Amino acid sequence: MREIILTGAYNLFIRLRLAQSFLFRPRAIGVRVIVQRGDEFLLVRHRGGAKPWGLPGGAIDHGEAPAEAARREALEESGCPVTVTGLHGVFHYVAHGLSDYVIVFTAVADGPPVPPRGDIEICDAQFFHPDRLPAGIDAGSARRIAEVRRGERNLYRAW
Repeated sequence: MREIILTGAYNLFIRLRLAQSFLFRPRAIGVRVIVQRGDEFLLVRHRGGAKPWGLPGGAIDHGEAPAEAARREALEESGCPVTVTGLHGVFHYVAHGLSDYVIVFTAVADGPPVPPRGDIEICDAQFFHPDRLPAGIDAGSARRIAEVRRGERNLYRAW
């Protein structure tokens, strides 16, 4: 029952955020983190959405450095402490009335993921081998992982 309530609350949050974007058209700058442990990549699963698996990340707090936001978001969403190792790129996300920028960092895991319990947004965090990514991964996250595997960095392109 608790899972159903949390999933419903998360889906309501997403709808309200989309409604706000249509009314006020804010531009946000957020972060995502490509966390590696050996040849595996960390993904988190959101409670809702057609493609719930993706890279950990979120908004940069006021006055917070982007690399620090990346470290914080990885820990908050996955429970996995990380060391940020570099800048992968800056990506422009345009969809559903949003026009945001996402700064993507690379990092290495300093421990195992400990998925948050009772979190309204995230319900799982796991490492995956790139040849066995979950079917529900969002396309942008899959592209970022492929770019890292090809050795690409310092990118600027669409999400």
